[in-house]
Amino acid sequence: VQVLLFSPIGAAIPDLAGRVAYLLSTAAVLVVVIANVRIPGAPVIAAGAAANLAAIAANGGVMPADPTALAVAGIALDGPSNSAVVATPALRALTDIFAIPAAVPLANVFSVGDVLVGLGVAIAIAAAMRRSPNVMPPTGPRNQSSAPR
Repeated sequence: VQVLLFSPIGAAIPDLAGRVAYLLSTAAVLVVVIANVRIPGAPVIAAGAAANLAAIAANGGVMPADPTALAVAGIALDGPSNSAVVATPALRALTDIFAIPAAVPLANVFSVGDVLVGLGVAIAIAAAMRRSPNVMPPTGPRNQSSAPR
């Protein structure tokens, strides 16, 4: 949903409908993450998604972006975007107040919630990469003695 909202197709969506869709799709992500809270990293992802949802809800369905952060990232909001400049954003500490500088590839603005989501995903990936001897049987030359004869 958000890929469509923040693509050129999103420019054709009425503002109120776009705000409601953004809010509901962000809430849906939070529900799915909470449903999978036993996965390592999911509680951290849920905290980040909740922080983002709170900021979006408190600001009428948009994620405010700090104008200075946008300038540092070299971003001009001249088309569909998941960020918007808001004169006095509610819950400012949870909004897009950080920036990856324009000189760095994939420059962008981001929030505390985005950092938590990224950290939670990294935890989930690291946990999934850990091998458990009870889950995966050994393979290779060491396992030849248990091979059928």
